[in-house]
Amino acid sequence: MIVLQPRPAAEEQRHLAETACAEAARRGERLLLAHSRSGEAPLDALKLYRRAVRAGLDAVYWEQPSRGVVLVAVGAAAQVELRGERRFPDAAAAWRALADGAVANRKDELLALAGFAFGAQSERATHWSAFGDGALVVPELLYRCEGDRASVTHAVIVRPGQLTDDVTFGLASLLDESADDRTRSQETVVAGMRNTVTADAWGGAVAALTSAIAGGGVEKVVLAREVALHAHDAIDETAALARLREGYPDCTVFAVRRGGACFLGATPERLVRVEGRTVRATCLAGSARRGADPQDDDAAGAALLADAKERREHQLVVGMIAEALTPLCREIDIPAEPGLMRMPNVQHLYTPVEGTLSGDVGVLELAERLHPTPAVGGMPRDEALRLIHQHEPFDRGWYAGPVGWVDAHGDGEFAVALRSGLIEGREARLFAGCGIVAGSDPQREYEESTMKLRPMLWALNQA
Repeated sequence: MIVLQPRPAAEEQRHLAETACAEAARRGERLLLAHSRSGEAPLDALKLYRRAVRAGLDAVYWEQPSRGVVLVAVGAAAQVELRGERRFPDAAAAWRALADGAVANRKDELLALAGFAFGAQSERATHWSAFGDGALVVPELLYRCEGDRASVTHAVIVRPGQLTDDVTFGLASLLDESADDRTRSQETVVAGMRNTVTADAWGGAVAALTSAIAGGGVEKVVLAREVALHAHDAIDETAALARLREGYPDCTVFAVRRGGACFLGATPERLVRVEGRTVRATCLAGSARRGADPQDDDAAGAALLADAKERREHQLVVGMIAEALTPLCREIDIPAEPGLMRMPNVQHLYTPVEGTLSGDVGVLELAERLHPTPAVGGMPRDEALRLIHQHEPFDRGWYAGPVGWVDAHGDGEFAVALRSGLIEGREARLFAGCGIVAGSDPQREYEESTMKLRPMLWALNQA
């Protein structure tokens, strides 16, 4: 990567473009050019995302409200569509090539956004066709804010033979908040709702899985269900995002808009975060309701901590993540006992994992190593995935897959896309799953999945 010294903005952009054109001609290949401005005044990130949506552009929204962290990525300077079982290493290789060959003034501001389906498939359901098995995007415009520190990055691909005067950084008009229209967000009015998986079919699948578990071939299988909604008018995804960020500030609130469809949610589960040599992961499995009052809530939490079935389910996740990360870390810290992570509608058994990496391993490589954890797939992995394919009559798409970002150093963060749904026009598909282990009761698991659907139902104005 060529990194240039700071100059006044207009002069700096011109100098970057000249350098990039000369480098593209010298190498005889296309390269990534990026210009970043730091010290920007914070913007209303959700309004920026809304302006992108209303302009008909693909975009990504990523926010951790309680941490004061938000990213909005618009358009694509470069994009890699990922297919098949090599989608993670293909993403990592493509990003290394782009980042290493880039001309930029601020290497630390150069990011790619990426998302992956739960599993690679030769053929996807029509409503997931724009998403495929995965995608990595270097946005044409990236807004990034942490606390009161904001930056803006413009990126473009420069080709061999391109003239400096032909290099333009687009989408700057989206940053003009005075141009924001005052059209109010539209609340969703649902005309109908149906379960793709009926309660009877769910019960039959749980019974089949518990039978397989009793046979000893598998310890846990995460079974998911899908609910389809039909609204009177086009569903306003920004209104849903606004509700999610307000109601679930301790989650990662995300939206990925591709080809006119939007996959969004508020997930409590981090898959992996890498900062330098520090790696962090979240073990989240085992669920219970929230209480009607503080005393009832504490009692429900205590019962969850004491529940042998839920503890067993949780320990499978802890064991797998420890097994995956320990060989890569010179030290690793895993609490001996889980705690509780409390969301507005549910509480989970929670174990944070933190380690110090012993080698040069990036977040994309770690995401491949960890996904899918037993929290969303099962254990052993291959047999659990086979049973999921056998008993789930729908395409999960990007539900329960990794969604996140990676920087030029290989650092970044991926969340597990739970508490999520896919919106396309007047249609929405919502997803929730439960871990099936020995002793699982179909009715109890169905009620748990219903509880996990509530965040997205609430976001779409369905109490």
